[in-house]
Amino acid sequence: MTNTKESADSLTASEVEDYLEQYPDFFKSRDTLLQALSLTGDSGNTVSLVERQAERLREQNAEIRQRLDELISVAERNNEIFNKCRSLVLSLISSSDSGSFFSALEKSFKREFNSTTYSLIIFGKEPRHINHFASIVSEASAADYVGTLMQAKEPILGVLRPPEQDFLFRHDSDKIESAAVLAVRAKNLNALLAIGSESPTYFESGLGTLFIGFVADALALLLPKHLDN
Repeated sequence: MTNTKESADSLTASEVEDYLEQYPDFFKSRDTLLQALSLTGDSGNTVSLVERQAERLREQNAEIRQRLDELISVAERNNEIFNKCRSLVLSLISSSDSGSFFSALEKSFKREFNSTTYSLIIFGKEPRHINHFASIVSEASAADYVGTLMQAKEPILGVLRPPEQDFLFRHDSDKIESAAVLAVRAKNLNALLAIGSESPTYFESGLGTLFIGFVADALALLLPKHLDN
């Protein structure tokens, strides 16, 4: 008769694995056996299976906490952006004339978005300056510099190419480390709104564009009536 030792020696790792998969509660009432089992870690040290499982649970908890912190951070940043965009749009809606409209834009850029510089480029046939940050230029004169931005369907966040940055921010270009560029389009309206920051992380490319895109939509509706005044 084959003894127990010989039977154990004849078992393969695959057979043991299959058995434990078939009976996953095998160790449920075998605490002493569970404590006796050990594993060799990456450092070569031997640890009990229970200790290894506890270590793994701690690692998983740390990963979950880190992910939760990241989600909370993103939610807080999105909420902050939403409040800024909401305040800007309400100010634009309540503007009674062109002066208060463009003033509301500038106040929002300075106070709420804490921007270093900003510009509103409107494409039209009769180039002119509206004020110190808004102007009308021909599409032909701008295409070589911001042609890609003019064709973008979504807001652009992050680092701009030097020609784009120089065209949009002029003498303040060298101060800008990140920017948001919004295409503003409506019937008979094509424009670019650019907001620049000295912080390289203020307008990161990975940030959501839903709320800031809403500003572009609001401008597309409200801006045309203030260009004729």
